[in-house]
Amino acid sequence: MRARAIIAVTALTVIQGGGAAAQGSVQDQAVACLSTMGAQTTWDQCRGALFEPCAQDAVGSAPHLACLQVQKTDWRGHLDAKTEVLNARLTPEGSGQLSELLGQWFGFVGNKCSAVAQAKADISADAAMLGCEISEFAGLATEFDSCLQGDSTSPYCTLKE
Repeated sequence: MRARAIIAVTALTVIQGGGAAAQGSVQDQAVACLSTMGAQTTWDQCRGALFEPCAQDAVGSAPHLACLQVQKTDWRGHLDAKTEVLNARLTPEGSGQLSELLGQWFGFVGNKCSAVAQAKADISADAAMLGCEISEFAGLATEFDSCLQGDSTSPYCTLKE
């Protein structure tokens, strides 16, 4: 139940905007795009930023899947770093709530992305799974940026004074 709440908050944050507008890594550019989606950018633009490193490869080909796997690893590292920074800035109660939510969130993402992969099996289940995971990591990184900037209304997001 709480995992659904953070997913809803993540989606709401992405739709409403807010977050860092940094240029640099693929992750920074995608988060900047997602943080202004609906107001200044569109999902198509943000999806382009998310998957640009792998765009030259045919969907589902070995090079495409290898590229997506590297991107997933990079996004997971980006998310882990954001989580560490965020946890250091949250109150103990907020940090506890975030830990509980994340424990549920990863299971939710696994189930969601497995369903997406099944639905896209005719194109490439593996590419769909990786793309879904990358998208979810990016959405959560955007929510974390929003929290760090004081723009999140999520209950876990109580920053230390």
